[in-house]
Amino acid sequence: MSATITDECLQSVRQWAAAGVDLNGIQKRLQTECGVHLTYMEVRFLLLDHGIEIAEAKPEAPQQPAAGSSSDAPAEAKPAQEGKVKVTLDDLQLPGTLVSGKVDFPGGAHGEWQIDQLGQFGWRALSGQPSPDEMQGFQLELTQLLSRM
Repeated sequence: MSATITDECLQSVRQWAAAGVDLNGIQKRLQTECGVHLTYMEVRFLLLDHGIEIAEAKPEAPQQPAAGSSSDAPAEAKPAQEGKVKVTLDDLQLPGTLVSGKVDFPGGAHGEWQIDQLGQFGWRALSGQPSPDEMQGFQLELTQLLSRM
């Protein structure tokens, strides 16, 4: 990361995460309240590096169908993120990379990614256009996969 995070800002990040603020929200608050611009992935790595976990939001109770509603009503479209993003690591890392792998998105897109020796993320190949939700799912899956290394 090119930006320096003060202890005061890091404490704010801990409070935001404990309050359940998502990565996007933390990223925006870092910029507006601390004057620090980080990419989404850099924010995720910041949390990992400092052992900060985002508190889980309580799941909403499913809504019951209204009385007298017909079971013949058309089914609602499922969100693209209904499926799970599949992220894998390469057995042999490419020269010049710290880590590399592949990703399959639920919407049909797939790609090959890498993180170089400077810690910069890049795509070697990306086929199709994943949705923003799928990309966020990829970032979360990749972060979890890397945290287990």
